[in-house]
Amino acid sequence: MDSRDPDLFPSSYATNYEDISHRGRTGIMGDSHLPILNEEEYTDDAFIVEEKPVSSIYKANVTTAGSSHSLPTTTSSASFTDQSNHRSSALKQNERQLSILDPLSDRVSTILVWKNLTVHARPSKREEFFQRVKSYKKYIPKRKCLLSNTSGAITGGLWAVMGPSGSGKSTLLNTLACRLDVNTIVEGEMRLNGAPYDNAELKRIAGYVMQDDLLNGCLTVQETLMYAAQLRLPRAFTEEQRKERVADAMADLGLSHVHNVIVGTPLKKGISGGERKRVCVGMQLLNRPQLLFLDEPTSGLDSVTALDLLRTFHALAHGKSQEKAVTIVCSIHQPQAKIFNLFDSLILLKGGGIIYQGPRKQAMEAYRIAGFPCPVTTNPADHLLDVITPPRRNPVIDTPAISLEQQAAIDEAILKAQPSFDVDLNMGVNKRLAQMANIPPSPPWHKQVRILLHRTFKEQLRQSRIIITSLVQTVVIAILIGTVYLKIGNSQKSTTFREPSLFFCAVNQGVFGALMVINSFPVERALTLRERASGTYFASAYFIAKIVAETLIQIPVPIIFSSIVYFLIGYQATVGKFFIFALFMLLCSLAATSLALMVSAICKTTDMSVTVLPLALEITRLFGGFFLAPSRLPTYFVWLDAISYIKYTFVGTALNELSGLKLTCTAEQVAQFACITTGEYYINERGYGYISIGGCIGVLLGYIIFCRIVAFLGVRFLKN
Repeated sequence: MDSRDPDLFPSSYATNYEDISHRGRTGIMGDSHLPILNEEEYTDDAFIVEEKPVSSIYKANVTTAGSSHSLPTTTSSASFTDQSNHRSSALKQNERQLSILDPLSDRVSTILVWKNLTVHARPSKREEFFQRVKSYKKYIPKRKCLLSNTSGAITGGLWAVMGPSGSGKSTLLNTLACRLDVNTIVEGEMRLNGAPYDNAELKRIAGYVMQDDLLNGCLTVQETLMYAAQLRLPRAFTEEQRKERVADAMADLGLSHVHNVIVGTPLKKGISGGERKRVCVGMQLLNRPQLLFLDEPTSGLDSVTALDLLRTFHALAHGKSQEKAVTIVCSIHQPQAKIFNLFDSLILLKGGGIIYQGPRKQAMEAYRIAGFPCPVTTNPADHLLDVITPPRRNPVIDTPAISLEQQAAIDEAILKAQPSFDVDLNMGVNKRLAQMANIPPSPPWHKQVRILLHRTFKEQLRQSRIIITSLVQTVVIAILIGTVYLKIGNSQKSTTFREPSLFFCAVNQGVFGALMVINSFPVERALTLRERASGTYFASAYFIAKIVAETLIQIPVPIIFSSIVYFLIGYQATVGKFFIFALFMLLCSLAATSLALMVSAICKTTDMSVTVLPLALEITRLFGGFFLAPSRLPTYFVWLDAISYIKYTFVGTALNELSGLKLTCTAEQVAQFACITTGEYYINERGYGYISIGGCIGVLLGYIIFCRIVAFLGVRFLKN
């Protein structure tokens, strides 16, 4: 079917623009009917395109779709090297150096080029494996195309990536920023200043602000930025320089008035949504990135806040000094006209392909030449998307639908209205040495640990109610246990309560310790992954700081518990045995905490963690040495008994309490030969003597270390 056939286009589209034709304003240059806000311009005769009258929108499309109209080559493509050289040579040297949009300008330090970029999504490896097993030889891998053979380049200024929902905006940003999911296949070439790059290199010179704002809700705005400055700025920076950089960022982003306000949590009000977005941007701007990606920065914001935010981005992209100028690329969905006019360049996507890329001012002219001029009262951003998005048939108002062939002809007309180009992958190669030469090293590992430890302590202290509640419930449960087994004494009857009380103490400290941290990693997981992806710190530094902080806060709980319950129950009143008992309570709490950390790190979500953890706790309780004494344990359950931390706690405390224990007997019990005078009898009868107290302590320490190593591996490598 010929795309030039007038019947391809419904008459309703022509009717929509009939009034424009009668006024004689069918040719609208760019978006001159809208005000331009603080834009940096440069003029060139090459940008003047002759206007031609159009009697009907789609008749014009038919006659111009295959014509030789020529627009100036767009600054977004890498094929405009020759024209850029020509234009730059026509400018004065000083003007060339100060230009934000000229790729050869000294102000543009980063040029990102991609060629024949194709991205496919595939099922997860687990799902694909089961499908292969199920279908055997008939299995055909399913692939969903997210980007299809796209090419282009990003130079200086403020860029907008626009398109209908599902067009590939976020996919393009994530691909260029090396942040795609593992279940994607990327084909094609990407170059940063003329050389291939990876995430490790890109995150040293680029920032990425994702759509959802993840921040530490307990910290203030200034504290959030200060910790980011301490972790991201070069190690040569002094504390005063970091504070000055934070103050500059807050001033640039309009956050100075809320510097001492907490970010906020669901239970405690903090800063507004627009201010949260600015804090996220500020964290990325602290180390002066050369390139900044933003995914839907205006989502969830009202029109005034969104406009204010984009004006901030425009000012940052047109910074007054070389140090502050940054190329900003943001995906955005149908911005208002004032926001649209702030962008320097535009990439328009549809169905994973690029419909238009180039200066924002020339987009309307390309549409006009293709036969789709923008009405005077229409938002240019809306018009750009309305033309390439076919309306669906609505039977209620009898809206005519456009066939796939008609829409394909419209897209083809827009593409033909733009000049063809070939991507130059070597574009910007002369900037590469300067790009990587001035990047100083980040703070060392031990300093990262110290900073993160300080931040974690501050977060914990801001949640002091949780710590106080934990201490109060520890005192309450210790008093309850102590009064239930109050002063058991040394009679023959005391043996009935001695071992159950020891077992219950071990179970209590284990459960309390596990429940205190089960939500630790899942809650911070998304924020941690985002900070690590930005190169803020190493996973090992975060893990060490987190473990140390939580352990130091956890230590007082078993000590307070032991100090109360030991003397209320009336165990052997010797200093050595008390400290051994307290040590076992502490190791039991740490072992349970380590088990919970391992489960939460592997399960990744709170829902899955609280589902798996009870099973692990019940197994350790059942094989804890009390219900099934070591001497009565079936052989086939030895392996479950060996991994129970409660068993080693219970056996260790039983050995500590029963060894050297002297029991008293009544005359009647002696006469009946029912008198047991020492605790060693129960050690031999129960089989506790197969391991020593030192052996129990060593196993618990090994258990703690093993679980925490596995937890670290989960935090380090399980990223999805």
